[in-house]
Amino acid sequence: MPVLRYRSVDEMAPPWRDAHDPGNLRAVSAMLRFYRRHAATKELPRGVYRYRTIEALNEERGDPYRRSPVAAKARKEP
Repeated sequence: MPVLRYRSVDEMAPPWRDAHDPGNLRAVSAMLRFYRRHAATKELPRGVYRYRTIEALNEERGDPYRRSPVAAKARKEP
């Protein structure tokens, strides 16, 4: 996307929405609802943690899609 430079505010395109439009509040509300739905719900621990392997990190996070195939096979076997 190109960067446009203007010598004055008069050269700029008008805003796509009026600042006093009541629809602005609805747009912000919809954006916040979207954020709440997609944001992480798990409380993250504070601080910096070191892990010896990426598998250990993924196990700590509990992410089933990032677990190592070896660890997944070990869990499936009775």
